[in-house]
Amino acid sequence: MNFGNVPYNLKCKKQFIKMKLKYFMGVLWILSMNSCIVQSPKYTTLDQVISLELGMSKTQVEQVLGVSPYDLKAYADSNQIFIYVYRLVDRKTISFTTQAKNGKVVKGRYQQLHVTYSKNQKVLKIESCNTCPDNLVNTKKLDIQKMIVFITITLPILLVFIGLN
Repeated sequence: MNFGNVPYNLKCKKQFIKMKLKYFMGVLWILSMNSCIVQSPKYTTLDQVISLELGMSKTQVEQVLGVSPYDLKAYADSNQIFIYVYRLVDRKTISFTTQAKNGKVVKGRYQQLHVTYSKNQKVLKIESCNTCPDNLVNTKKLDIQKMIVFITITLPILLVFIGLN
């Protein structure tokens, strides 16, 4: 019997197990990156919204805001109402220390801006919609059914493939 190969075989097995573990951790990392997808609209800032003026053309409004309309609310013979999106700025503080200028500035919720244009594409009215629902952000969380399919079908096939190599 030759016992000289035993440490070498154990070393190879340990390296093989480490390699399998690295592949498995890589697959888990890729899955974790796909677990939450957020779709949000292109938005502008409140400062840009404040700089809008009545009588501006539609192209001037889009240049000032830096975004194109998000949606069309109404289209009539006399006017058109387009929806733009802007984002508010909030302040995070501890509730008992709330003051006008303390805390950390963070991006707040999305707000809809309704701009009414005349027939000749001039701004007639600018108004922020406070009663509009805040459903502009779509969050796609982890799909349980896809995870079950991955765990029961794809993962064992990957592990068998890695094991055969």
